[in-house]
Amino acid sequence: MNMNIIDLNKPCQEAIQEEQEVIEQEYEQESECINFEPFTGQCFLSEEEAYLFYHKYAKQHGFSVRKTRFDKNKDGKIKRRDFVCHREGFQQSKIADPVMKQRNTASTRCDCKAHMRVKLKKSFEIFPEQWHVTEFVAIHNHELLSQEEVRFLPSYRFMTNDDEKRILLLKDGGLNVKQIMRVIELEKNVRHGHLSFTSKDVHNFFSRFRTEKAKNDVLDFLEYCKIAKKENKNFQYCVKLDDERKINAYDMPLGIFVGVDNHGRSILFGCALLRNETKSTFSWLMRTFVSMMKKTPKSILTDQDPWMTQAIAEEMPLTKHAFCIWHITSKFAFNKTCLLLDTQEEFENRWPQVIEKYKLEKNKHVVGLHSIRHSWVPSYLREHFFAGMTTTGRCESFNAFIKRFTTSRICLSLFIKQVDLAIEDIEQNQLQVRMLEKYRGASLRTLSPLEEQHKTS
Repeated sequence: MNMNIIDLNKPCQEAIQEEQEVIEQEYEQESECINFEPFTGQCFLSEEEAYLFYHKYAKQHGFSVRKTRFDKNKDGKIKRRDFVCHREGFQQSKIADPVMKQRNTASTRCDCKAHMRVKLKKSFEIFPEQWHVTEFVAIHNHELLSQEEVRFLPSYRFMTNDDEKRILLLKDGGLNVKQIMRVIELEKNVRHGHLSFTSKDVHNFFSRFRTEKAKNDVLDFLEYCKIAKKENKNFQYCVKLDDERKINAYDMPLGIFVGVDNHGRSILFGCALLRNETKSTFSWLMRTFVSMMKKTPKSILTDQDPWMTQAIAEEMPLTKHAFCIWHITSKFAFNKTCLLLDTQEEFENRWPQVIEKYKLEKNKHVVGLHSIRHSWVPSYLREHFFAGMTTTGRCESFNAFIKRFTTSRICLSLFIKQVDLAIEDIEQNQLQVRMLEKYRGASLRTLSPLEEQHKTS
């Protein structure tokens, strides 16, 4: 049985919003050059029309309004309404919870008495009921804002449905909030900083959108993977549930498997979102990767994570595991002098001299580096094929690419789509390289006769 929640009020809400926009546009046109002010006895056809009139008046005079007190008749119909300055009254004090983190936001309320009261009544017995202004107080007890300042009040900031769709589209294109704002300014031919919403509103919109998407996030993610597997025979995925048969959807580290193709370009073999960085998790990761690739890699390059090292040794016993040399040499510059040595014997002879020179005989880190020299010293790795890779820089480049489109708070369903985008980008680059190779012919990187023979064969 499936259950879907339908908002039956949405069409009505949209209709009301459209009506408000039409009325407000009419007031904009009529009062563009008129400095109007409410007066006692003024009539309106509806409560909403009265509110929009006072709303427009408030914007011109540097404040915003809100609806407050009202009276109803015996039938429950509102017959009186007050519209007040947004700084009316005082903020009610809240009981602070010492456990919860409190937001340090001061109230702007200062008991301002400016307001407009309207009442539903007839002017004459033969006339229909209308909303009459019965009270109007124009004096404020605070400084009013200028026209440049008043537009920043929440009441005058808004996004249309078209704005939201455009913002999401630009976000999918990899633009950050500042870039999105600038593009929309240019599209609407609006002065910089004069959109009807601010960058904070865009951030808040993204938060609401993520919250809404999160309701069915895991289900959408799994459904996307199922469809992708049907449409692409090369697409594979694997999901492991926790002890409660749930997926930990957030705050998960991302693991990336990157290699080199026959054109010397980076290629993404796969990626994984991990529950944690323990040995058991890394073991599952390596075991799953080998299962999907149908064979173990000849070599693998990682950082010096001890749990990952143990997992690789157990799950890939025939794979040569090496450590990223940048992580090692960036901490100790003297190590670089040992990297240019051709043989293992030269390294073993040179290493004690370096230790003595820098007085590092008791340095535990340096002693540890020597114990794992078979996994990072070039002279010990020459017999193994690493396709020219000595660092995890290619993984870092992919990580940076994916971060252009994602954040740590992105939904799973959106994340997998962005990973697909990264893969498609790689495939298109490879296709272009193959085309150029056929069109121009392969270019030699060395003067080796072996490479020349491979080109002509």
